[in-house]
Amino acid sequence: MNGVAILGYASMDHVLALEGPPALGRTTHVTRRDAAAWGRPGGAPYFVARAMAAAGVAHPAPVSWIGDDADGAAYRAAVARCGADDRGLAVIAGGRTPLTMMVYDPTGECMCLYDALEHGAGTDIVTPAQADLIATARCMCLTVAPAQATRAALALCADTARVAWVAKHDARALPDDLLRAVAGRADIIFFSETEGPLVRDALAAAAPRAGRMLVETHGPRGAVLEMADGRTARPPVAALRVDDPCGAGDTLAGGMLAHLLAHPHDPVGALDAGIGAAFALLESRQKESRDEPFNG
Repeated sequence: MNGVAILGYASMDHVLALEGPPALGRTTHVTRRDAAAWGRPGGAPYFVARAMAAAGVAHPAPVSWIGDDADGAAYRAAVARCGADDRGLAVIAGGRTPLTMMVYDPTGECMCLYDALEHGAGTDIVTPAQADLIATARCMCLTVAPAQATRAALALCADTARVAWVAKHDARALPDDLLRAVAGRADIIFFSETEGPLVRDALAAAAPRAGRMLVETHGPRGAVLEMADGRTARPPVAALRVDDPCGAGDTLAGGMLAHLLAHPHDPVGALDAGIGAAFALLESRQKESRDEPFNG
């Protein structure tokens, strides 16, 4: 067992900023739409896998579903280009690759609109190739995914596999019983400050697990690590102003998991590595914003 499988939704992201909050019956002008962020590969499995590959993990495998369209081909190429394994990407015949609209208002708040593959088109079925990647993984990372696929992944993964959960608030993907099952199986859980109540309620109702770690992200204020022995760590973070933080939390998770695979007894160093990976992503976004003219 030496693989890494990351289950979740694929997406081609489209990012824009508005002059003010959108309202029905009123025109709201776009203030920024960068070419680099218009049809950009995204989704938690991609960001996690890219960060792990950049940290030296060999061929982490996103497990997801894409269409057999131009966006699907671009997504698959991006996965391979970043050093990840594209064998976990199931291509749905006649399907349209999912897209996400990330719409930011002037305060930095984001409205996320997700257009999934058509329901019932095989997008929640774990294929034999995907099942093999999950069953042989020494580390399985669960992100937001179709509920049926998450149930299958929990059943397939080895008892000895380390399971990470990158939590997202999505009741369709995680009905209550599955939420408890994922929380109970996870060895390390990543969640944002706003998702904290969801995760902690699920843990209160789930079976305890020895050695479990929690990582709560606080946006520009960094992240807090809660270790199984009761210790906590909150490394200092450098100030960085960005207009598009999408994927930073997933990248932190990927960077931290990569460090833990190589150094399982160094959780504080792992958090430092995760924060560094997220910082590098956001720094690259700053450069893209400076270099790219307005395209609205």
